[in-house]
Amino acid sequence: MAEAAQPALARLEAALAATPRQTQPYEHALLLHRLGLAHAEAVAGPPQERLRRALACFDVAVALLDPRFHPVEHARVLTAAGSARRSLGRPDVALDLFSRAVELAAERVGPDELAAMTNNCALAQLELGDHEGAIARFGAALSAFDPSGAEGRRGRASALHNRGLARAASGRVDDLKAALVDHDEALAVVAFEDAPLHHGLVNHSRGVALVALADSAEQPDVSERWRGAAIEAFTAALHVFAWPQHAVQHGIASFNLGRAWSRSGELDELRRALVSFEDAVTAFDPRHQAAPWRQAYDQLLATEARLAAHLPGWSRMDHLVTLVHTDPRGAATLVRSRLSRWLPLPAAARDAALTGFVAGAIRQGGDVGFCALVLLLTTAMELPIEAQSAVLDAFLRVRAAADEDRRDPIDRLVDRVIGEAVVGPQRVFVRDHLIAGGFERP
Repeated sequence: MAEAAQPALARLEAALAATPRQTQPYEHALLLHRLGLAHAEAVAGPPQERLRRALACFDVAVALLDPRFHPVEHARVLTAAGSARRSLGRPDVALDLFSRAVELAAERVGPDELAAMTNNCALAQLELGDHEGAIARFGAALSAFDPSGAEGRRGRASALHNRGLARAASGRVDDLKAALVDHDEALAVVAFEDAPLHHGLVNHSRGVALVALADSAEQPDVSERWRGAAIEAFTAALHVFAWPQHAVQHGIASFNLGRAWSRSGELDELRRALVSFEDAVTAFDPRHQAAPWRQAYDQLLATEARLAAHLPGWSRMDHLVTLVHTDPRGAATLVRSRLSRWLPLPAAARDAALTGFVAGAIRQGGDVGFCALVLLLTTAMELPIEAQSAVLDAFLRVRAAADEDRRDPIDRLVDRVIGEAVVGPQRVFVRDHLIAGGFERP
């Protein structure tokens, strides 16, 4: 994507250079507007630098487009400049630019475009803490969007989501419930297939509002119902914000899901919290998201400490192995997600994670260990041969590290696992790989 943006920028810069400002001011301004948008939307380079380059283009374009003769074009550049200012942390300046754009564009552009400009004003007001003003502006945008077209429906969905955020900001129970109504309608307006990211964002916002309702509920059973709904909402958001494609959003949703799970004192729910906080730590880059990474890591340690009070000496892998056994419906997804994180790691870290899981399963033994190893091997067999070999090598490392008198029980357990998890030619491959590494078939 970054590579594709560079030729586009170069073409726009060449076109701008070929369009003299003195003799073709209107065309020059339109090209500056397009070049500014290209800078703002590019992915290469530091974001603040890109936005400042965009603003330099917008400032000249605004000066060239006389609002008396080109009110619509002037308004569109003001809108673009407002978005850049808002992204740079100046919602106050953005609100002024957005408001001027709305005033100029009124009765001159289509309903959806004017509604989108109004929506921008509301977003700036929301960031400035003017919640009531934002709610009113979002309402005005909702009234203006044309629901008969796809663009209008997307606009309505966005405005409903944002109005829900504004309503939830007060923290009052009635406002939180009203926010949920907006969020539910925002999900209904646009089909998931047409806007999956929108559904992910709205479900995450629903989860935040539901947790706030759980916090405010005086009756434990009511609080628990809200918490359960929040867990469902965060889980739905994570189905959209997969790692690593949406790393930051995945980290935020995982962190909030972990907090929802950790409200309980039940061991399995604390284990789920542990997994969620670990996912958040993995998703956040401490170089760029230092504060959320630290928050997630602190919660990870705190959850480990709570579990250690009940089961001293247990490792994270012990808890993960046990959770695989106690949550049969989610076990396959859980193991698949762990492998998706472990296998791309550098070899030493990958091998340590895989070996830790196998060792934890063998340490737990019984049905718990058997279930975890069967699922690990079953999942690995769906992956390329390199991944299969990495998993099988973890079995070999655990066996090699065991005392002599422990190797026979390990061989027996692994033989049962192979018989349950692998069939046909794959079983031959697995047995040959393990026997070559020292396993002895009972």
